[in-house]
Amino acid sequence: MKTKFYPLLALLITFLFTVYACQKDDGFVEPTKKITSINTNILRIVDNQAGGINIFVSVTDQNGIAIKGLTESDFDFSYVEGGVVTPVKPTGASFLPSLIITALTMDYSGSMFDDTVSIPSMETAISTFINLKNSLDQIEIIKFDDTVEVVVPLTTVDSVLLNGVTDTNFYGHGYTAFYRAVEQGQDDVWALAQTNPTYLPSVIGFTDGWNNLAPYTPDSIIYKALYNQIPVYTIGYGVLPDTVSLKMIADSTGGAFAYNPSAAGLSVLYQIVNGNLSNSVVIPLPPPPVKGKLMYRVTAKHLCPDGYFKDTDEKYFYY
Repeated sequence: MKTKFYPLLALLITFLFTVYACQKDDGFVEPTKKITSINTNILRIVDNQAGGINIFVSVTDQNGIAIKGLTESDFDFSYVEGGVVTPVKPTGASFLPSLIITALTMDYSGSMFDDTVSIPSMETAISTFINLKNSLDQIEIIKFDDTVEVVVPLTTVDSVLLNGVTDTNFYGHGYTAFYRAVEQGQDDVWALAQTNPTYLPSVIGFTDGWNNLAPYTPDSIIYKALYNQIPVYTIGYGVLPDTVSLKMIADSTGGAFAYNPSAAGLSVLYQIVNGNLSNSVVIPLPPPPVKGKLMYRVTAKHLCPDGYFKDTDEKYFYY
């Protein structure tokens, strides 16, 4: 499994220019090469309640920008059992997730108050994410320090979410219960998504430091994410985030990790995550051959003016 890490400078440059790269537009002449590689990310695998499974896949360029317009023909699928790789063919056409359900966790621990820019920048970035969402997508706002509070339960109403982001009733200033906040988000999005195989649940965890309250390791987050097929995106900020753990959580669960040492590019990071979720594709596959834990492998193939690119990702599925 691959760790997704996006340097800030490349993100800022890509946000301005890459939107034009590799578009399926015959009338567009690409002036310069932009894409140098692609990243394939299996977000979710779930029983589709129609005799098979749905597999959710996101493909990005080297800087995390989503590649749009992919279909089932752009992928090769297989499962791995006992060291044997068995190819599988889609049972239908690809489609977009019918609903994206996201829990956003916001860090209000003491270190976030060391300056006057950290919290406003975080709030602006998360507001940007909310403003980009589809009108039907549901978002939840969770704020945490050493306590965890669901400030706004899952809702589609943008104004309620935006008011929740800037609401000052959550005081903060305590320790960092980051893992507990992410687990709260996992439980909440799972409650809404568990009966619908076309929904894409996710958690976006933001922190500027290290988790220092129980649970002390990310093991429970990763186990729950794999069992319930919930990708966790992690965003580190400042000079002290636990980048090793944040990358491990994202990589193990099908999400992605992004890091920004300053406040300047936080909104860009949230726009990139939004693009990953909203441009993922869902492909129906045959049912697994056996019950239990099975690894699926997906290879994306992308031909564009910049060249021909391939990349593979793997993820476990409990069937």
